[in-house]
Amino acid sequence: MKNIILLIFLLISTIFFSQQIHVRYLRVLSSFTTSHEDLYIKNNQTISIQDSTIINNKLTDSWTMAVNLDNGKKPRKQYFVSDISNDPERNYFFTSNVDSRDFFIYDKVPKIDWKIEENQTKTIAGYKCVKAKGIFRGTNITAYFAKELPYSAGPFKFYGLPGLILDVRADNMDHEIWKAESVDVDDKSTIVFKPKFLNKEKISLKDYVAAKEAHMNKIFAKITDNLPKTNFNAKVTTNQRFTVEQKYEWEE
Repeated sequence: MKNIILLIFLLISTIFFSQQIHVRYLRVLSSFTTSHEDLYIKNNQTISIQDSTIINNKLTDSWTMAVNLDNGKKPRKQYFVSDISNDPERNYFFTSNVDSRDFFIYDKVPKIDWKIEENQTKTIAGYKCVKAKGIFRGTNITAYFAKELPYSAGPFKFYGLPGLILDVRADNMDHEIWKAESVDVDDKSTIVFKPKFLNKEKISLKDYVAAKEAHMNKIFAKITDNLPKTNFNAKVTTNQRFTVEQKYEWEE
């Protein structure tokens, strides 16, 4: 009898994990910019695709517009590719662009030391979710995950909880928010989970961060130069990080 129950459990698990999951998140990048992010999971493979569009911000009930600082070019989609594992660090490969240069970056992301609050729950996209808190690269964050969806994954580079993360946000900020709008547990989209980015320049995470911040500092310098000349000598502060990643491992 026990063998039969175990066999049934294994069969159900095999069917469940062989299905393709698709979660669509509303992503709030700033107080005036929103976009969507689509997470796909199949056979322990994950790929998350960030888009940039003009949409209605359902979190603030106001219209917002994507902003692009890359020489007026149309915003590009960004890809975050990984595999689900129980390792203390998880390998991520992601794409980005800085000053018209397209990059393919490797990032080893440490697992967050999550503190789960079992008595704190809410329903997101039809799933009961449990609250968890942690620190991700220098930022205090709060997440809600669904045990009913047994995937240690989430949007962007978030993972490490015993269930799929359907809501995650930086504490005390009005942006850096990901909230699931829909969950499809039997998605039929044709997804390439290990795309080849042969046309992009390979670069380390550390060099990418340096290039990105140097480019942003140039933009801040231009803004400062165009400010009205007053006795206050107004200046835009450089080296600011406006993302959830505030402190990297080599900066410890």
